[in-house]
Amino acid sequence: MRNKKYIIAVSGILLILVLVALIYFKNKDSNYTNNEKMFNELLLISEKYKTEGDYAQAEKTLEESLKYSKTGYYYLGILYSDMNEKKKARKSYEQAYKYKVFEAATLIGEMEEKSGNFEEAEKWYKRGVKNIKGLSAYALAMFYYNRNDKEKSKIYLRQAANKKEGQAIYLLARVYYKEKNWEELKKCQKQILEEKEIYRVKDYMKKDIEYMLGTEKEKQYFDLTEEANKFVEKKDYEKAEKIFLEAAKLNNEGYYEIAKMYVDISNEKAVEKYKIAYEKGVVRAAGDIGSYYYDKKRDVETAKKWIQMAIDGGDIDSNFYLGEIYEDAGDLRQALKYYSIPANNKKAIAMSIARSLASELGDKKLADYWYNKIFSEPGIEQLSEQLVIGLGK
Repeated sequence: MRNKKYIIAVSGILLILVLVALIYFKNKDSNYTNNEKMFNELLLISEKYKTEGDYAQAEKTLEESLKYSKTGYYYLGILYSDMNEKKKARKSYEQAYKYKVFEAATLIGEMEEKSGNFEEAEKWYKRGVKNIKGLSAYALAMFYYNRNDKEKSKIYLRQAANKKEGQAIYLLARVYYKEKNWEELKKCQKQILEEKEIYRVKDYMKKDIEYMLGTEKEKQYFDLTEEANKFVEKKDYEKAEKIFLEAAKLNNEGYYEIAKMYVDISNEKAVEKYKIAYEKGVVRAAGDIGSYYYDKKRDVETAKKWIQMAIDGGDIDSNFYLGEIYEDAGDLRQALKYYSIPANNKKAIAMSIARSLASELGDKKLADYWYNKIFSEPGIEQLSEQLVIGLGK
């Protein structure tokens, strides 16, 4: 629930932007008026139509956007993919690639890989790597990783890591852990903790790397959770739970992992397991229980009670949930107060919301403070291109 909640939070301030692909491209063509403002406005309108389920109007709006930038082909491809119109999506991505939108090549690579056309997939992934962002290199790295070609995978993981792609740094850390290459693993940890503007870092990544570099008991716990997650991927939840319970003998966080596993299976079962985790001393589980009562049951008082239990137990990030409750109630000052707490705990989404609320309340100095903090502080979590676009950088 916690991860889903943060996604919901992004949509609260970037409802239209959050699904508008990975970056805003600035490719220009002399035959078209490259009016970036108009192009952006049309993207926003099309995304609004899409979220409302009006795909015909979304398509019409994106076709209109082509007058201002041929990057519109890329977004048309995304729209057609969402509509399961694979041929139209492919044609649009190919058009986008012609105009040097290299992310489109990566998405064609994904289509080919899903179809089992691995040679074609590899070609398209390699074309996508020309993109300056790290996600395309990461996609190619994952292609090789899934083909068990670890050496090629490492090459592109390093490339993506150098482009500040947090997922790549984390996977590279896991590779080095298996190789027992402790020095390189420490470098991965250092990059995530000490560099600025690393994208898509999540708190579990930092924690897992701590386990990898920890005591033998911590390494054993990490190994067991890794084994359990393989069964989660296979949907063998009974086997996964048994292994998580073995892990829980070493670290009570194992009980929390069981609860997370059930989130996508049954909310009620997940809450039951979160309560067990809380009873075993994992205080943040109370925040997830509170989130459930607020999101699913709309029981504000019960939600507040559980969230406060998490906060009283020392879980800083559960303050985010109280921030959302107060924001929904229209109490922006109280919302800002609670969002500011996880914002000070390096959570980019909370920082962004705090900035937005401060601006809405007329406190420009505070709004500027949060904006600058996102880009000047190392070790920030949850940073993404969508969030950066929303901030206007």
